[in-house]
Amino acid sequence: MKYEDANERRRRNKKRRSCIIGIAALGLLLVACGVSSEGVDGNPEGWEDSDAGDASDMGKLAGESDIGEGTKSAETRKEPKEWPKEHDSCEVQELSGYLYEHIPASPYAGAEITIKDYEGERLETDWDEPSAFQFAGKADVTWQYYNSLAEMEASLNEAAIQETDGSSLCFLYYTFPMTENDHALDLYHVLKRRFDTEEQPLTAWSADNGKLFRFIQETTDEIDGYEFSCLESRNSKVNLYVKDRTAYGLTLLDASSEGDGETLEYVFDDVFKRYGDDGSGWGLDEESLYWIDHEERLTELEDPKRSFLEVRGIDENWESAGDEGIMRYFGLLVEADYELPLTEDGRMLSLHFSLAEDDEQEEVFVSDYIDDFRRDYFISIASSLTESEGGTLEDEKETSAMGEDTELRYYLLNGYCMDEPYDMTVTDMETGEVLQERSLSLSIELPDTITYPDLNGDGYADMRVGSPVHISGAKAEEEDYSPPSYLLWDPQMQQFMRKTEKEVENSRRAVANGLTEEEQEEKTKRERIDPFALIQELPEWAEPEDYIKLTGDKMMEYEVQEGDSLWRISERFYGSGYKWTMIVRSEDAPKDPDYLLVGETVFMPEVFYIRKDPYSRGGLRSEGSFQIEQPDGFAYYFLNGDLTYTSWEEENQIHSLPVTNPVGQNPFHEPEDWEAFQAEAIRCSEELCPGRVSNLTFEKSHMEDGCDLYGYYFEYDTGEEIIEYVDFFKFGKDNMAEVIGVRKQEPNTVLVNTVRYVAASFTDYGGRPGMGWGDGTISNVGGDKWDYPYLHNLFEAAREQFENSSDFAEES
Repeated sequence: MKYEDANERRRRNKKRRSCIIGIAALGLLLVACGVSSEGVDGNPEGWEDSDAGDASDMGKLAGESDIGEGTKSAETRKEPKEWPKEHDSCEVQELSGYLYEHIPASPYAGAEITIKDYEGERLETDWDEPSAFQFAGKADVTWQYYNSLAEMEASLNEAAIQETDGSSLCFLYYTFPMTENDHALDLYHVLKRRFDTEEQPLTAWSADNGKLFRFIQETTDEIDGYEFSCLESRNSKVNLYVKDRTAYGLTLLDASSEGDGETLEYVFDDVFKRYGDDGSGWGLDEESLYWIDHEERLTELEDPKRSFLEVRGIDENWESAGDEGIMRYFGLLVEADYELPLTEDGRMLSLHFSLAEDDEQEEVFVSDYIDDFRRDYFISIASSLTESEGGTLEDEKETSAMGEDTELRYYLLNGYCMDEPYDMTVTDMETGEVLQERSLSLSIELPDTITYPDLNGDGYADMRVGSPVHISGAKAEEEDYSPPSYLLWDPQMQQFMRKTEKEVENSRRAVANGLTEEEQEEKTKRERIDPFALIQELPEWAEPEDYIKLTGDKMMEYEVQEGDSLWRISERFYGSGYKWTMIVRSEDAPKDPDYLLVGETVFMPEVFYIRKDPYSRGGLRSEGSFQIEQPDGFAYYFLNGDLTYTSWEEENQIHSLPVTNPVGQNPFHEPEDWEAFQAEAIRCSEELCPGRVSNLTFEKSHMEDGCDLYGYYFEYDTGEEIIEYVDFFKFGKDNMAEVIGVRKQEPNTVLVNTVRYVAASFTDYGGRPGMGWGDGTISNVGGDKWDYPYLHNLFEAAREQFENSSDFAEES
C-alpha cells in the first residue's frame, strides 16, 4: 500500500463522503427567529451582504473556537452595518409569542428583557401535560443587532456586568446562526467564559428526539437533609437551544427575590415550548457539539508521533431524530498514522490504518463479537437508508442532496465495543520496505486507542489495542469495560502477531526465564497451584471450620504407630476424638480399645478435607436460596444450554447454576442407585463416544450437612488433542447444584479438585433460585440421551462439539 500525503487523503475521503457536509437546513426556526427565507443562504432585509468564506476547520480540536475566522476574508466583505437599539414592550403572558414572532434585522440579535410589577400563579394541569401559568405585568424589551458572533459576545459581556436595581427580573435573549465559520461550539465557549462558575457549572443537554440541546445550570438542592442535583429550568441561569442551524437562548442576569421560582419557570418553559419539547434527554460534551456542524477533523499528537483523521458518521440509533438531529452525529475514525521506534537503538516503523471499505456493497458495520442474532438484526434494519425506508429514486436523490452517505451509517450498540476492520500497513521508515499488511479491528469512535509498550520484556515495541465501549449520548470509554487485544512483535517474522492476554503473560514469563514460549507453557502447567487438593489429615495448626470434610464409602487402612490410640487416630483423620468408634479393628486384635499394637492395621471410612478458599468474596449467591463459591483464577459461565469449550479463554472453564431440585435429596445415596448411574454413564461413553473416552472415574462421598456429593470425570480424544471433562453435583432438600469443568489436558489435577470444591461449597437455604435459567427453561445438554434429564450429559456435549465438527469429518 502506497502512502498518500494528508491533503490527498482528505481529498479522497471528501469525495467518498461527498454528501455528508452538514445538518440540513430546515425552515422551522426561520419563522421563530424572524429570519426570511434568505436569512441563511441570502440576506435579510436591511442586513449587509457578506461572504461566508471557505476557511477549513481541518486541524482544530474540539475545544478550539472559530470566533474571528470570518475576518480572514475581510477583503471580500462589505462594511459592517450598524443598527440603532430598538425599544419595545409586551405583556408578560405574551412574552414567548412576542419573541417567537419577532423579525430581527440581523440573524445575530440580542435583547435585554426587564420584567417589573408582575404577579401570577401556576395553573392545575394533568400529570402528563406541560406546566401552565397565568401572569400579569409588562416586559420591557431592548433589541440590538450585530454583524458577527464576536460583536455579539462583546455586547453580552457588557450586559452581563451591568448593575441592576434588584427590583426586577432581567434576562438576555439572543439568536445566532451557525455558518461555515460560526459553530455551535463557539457559542458554548462564549457562554462558558461568561457564565460558567464552580458553584453553577455550565452543562449541555439534548432532548430525547435529538433535535434540540440546551445549556442549563446544574445546581444542588437540599431536601430533608439530602442533596439532589437539579437540572430543572427554574433553577437555570442559562438556557440555549439549537435547531435548524440557528441557536437561540435566554439567560437570567438578575432576580428580584428568592420567591421568583414560578415566574422563572414560566418564562423559561413558556418561551422554549415554542421551539420544541423541553423534556428529559442526554447530556452533551464538547465532542458532541463539535460534530453538529463540522465535517472532519485532523488531530496530530506527539510521543509517539501520530495523527488521526475523523469524519462525521451517523448513528442509526437516532434515525427518528430526522436529518437535523444533533445526537445522530459522531466522530468516525477513517485513518490513523503512527511513527515509533521499534527498539531502543532507534529503528523506526511507520504504521498506517485505514477503515476497510466494500465498494460493491454499502452495509452497516457491526462489532465483530456481537452474536449472530444481533448481527443479522442490525444489518436487516440498517443496511442502507434507501432500502430500509423503502425509498424511491426521488428519495435517493433527496437523500444525496441532504448529504446522507449510507456508507458512513452505523448502528452503535450501547454497551458494546463498536470496532470495525481497518487495513494496517507496517513499513520500515529507513528502507521503505513494507513489512506487514493485515486487517485489524479498531474502535470507530475513539481514535487514539493503540499504545506500543514492550509487553513481554524482549526489547521490542508491541501493540495494545483498547476496546472502548459505546455509551449512548456520550463519548466511548475504555476503562473497566472490555479487555484490550494484543499483538506482539515477532523478531523472526518481522511482524506483529495477535496474542491473547494469557499468551502475552506466557511470553513474558518465557523471556524472564530464558525459555521458549512452548517450554514456558509446559512449565506453567506443571507448577500450577492446586489450592483445593484433597488431604487426608488435618495439619496440626488447622481449624476444622476452615475445611470441608468429605467421607467416602470405601474403607482405608492405617498402620498403628508408636504412641497411637483410637482417640488420637480419630482426631487426626476426623478432627474429633469422639469419632473413634468408626475405626474398625481385625477380629484377632486385642479387645481392649485402649490397647493398640504397634504395626497393627486398623480400618476406617476414607475421609478427605478440602481447605476453604481463604480469599472468598462470597461467590454466587441468591438471598434465601443458595450460595456457591467461585474462586479466582477460573473462567465462570452459567449453565445455559451451552458447554462449548473455547480454547482462547482461560484454560480452566467452569459452568454452574443452582436450580430447583426435581428429584429430592441424595437420589444416589443407596448403593444400587449409584451403581445404576455408573452403568448408564459407561453406556453413554461407549455408544455416544466410541473409542474416544478414557480414564472415566466416579466419586461419591458424604458431607456433614447431610448431603452426598457425586461426581464423574474423563478424558476425551478429539483426534488432535485431549479435553478433560469434570462434573460434580449435589442435591439439597429444595435446590441442587451441578458444576461442570472443561479444559485441555494438563499434567495436574487442578480442574477436578476445583470443580469438586465448588460443588461441595453449595449451600441450600430453601428459597427458589430465580436466576433466570434452569428449572426447565433451557434443556440440559444431552439430557434426552440418558435416564437423568435433570443432569447434563457430558458425553453428548463432547460429541456435539467435536464429532460434528469439520475436523472430525475429515478424520473420519
